[in-house]
This record gives sequence, C-alpha cells and structure tokens, in this order.
Amino acid sequence: MKVINSDKVRQICDEVWCDRASILSDRGNLSGETALVRAVYWRLCKIGEMPDDDDYAPFLQELVRQYRDEAAASVTESYAG
Repeated sequence: MKVINSDKVRQICDEVWCDRASILSDRGNLSGETALVRAVYWRLCKIGEMPDDDDYAPFLQELVRQYRDEAAASVTESYAG
C-alpha cells in the first residue's frame, strides 16, 4: 500500500463528517465514534493508501470530538425542548 499524506487524511475525515448522517444510520451495533473511524479506515483502504505513522491521529481525534460535541448539543436541546 502507498503512504498517504496528512492533507488527504484530513480531506477524508472531512468527507466522512459530511456523510455522517448516513454513516451513523447504518452503524449496526457500533458506537457512533467507532462507525465514523471505521468509515475513514474503509475509505483509506478503498483508495489503497494508508496514513503515515501517527499523522492521522489528530484528524481522527477531531472527527470524534465533533461527533461528541454534536451528540452533547442534541441531548441538551432535547432536555431544553
């Protein structure tokens, strides 16, 4: 497999974030976080590239943080409504 640069990993994470509604609705028994990270992994495999060392970790952490923030906001809104 070829090594992918960090800009491409960031792009894939951004695309997964944009597609999160469909990814999360088809996650089966996986947690939301796991489903999003799995989506990044499969997209990397699909293009035949793997991230270089730990360059991808900050992007995955940001993706998971966005998910947690959105989930927390949704819970807060449901209690406020």
